[in-house]
Amino acid sequence: MSKALFVAALMVVLGSSQAYAQDLCNDAHMKQMDEMIAKMTDAAKQKEANAALDQSKAAMKAGDTAGCMKYMDAAHKAMGL
Repeated sequence: MSKALFVAALMVVLGSSQAYAQDLCNDAHMKQMDEMIAKMTDAAKQKEANAALDQSKAAMKAGDTAGCMKYMDAAHKAMGL
C-alpha cells in the first residue's frame, strides 16, 4: 500500500508546476529511487532505470535541473511509473 501511495504522490508532484517538480532533484529522492530500482525484478528495465538515474544524478550535481528532471522522467518510465 505504501508503494501505491508513493506512486500517487509522485504523479501529483509530476503533474504540478515545474518549480515544484524540481524538488525531485535532491539527495533524498535519489536515495528513494535507488532503493526502488534495487527491488525491480526485470533486469533489463532495472539496467535502463539505473542508467537514467545515473544521468539524472550527474545533471543534478552539475546544477542542470532541466537535465536532472529529463533523466529522472526516463528513470520513472523505465520503472513503470
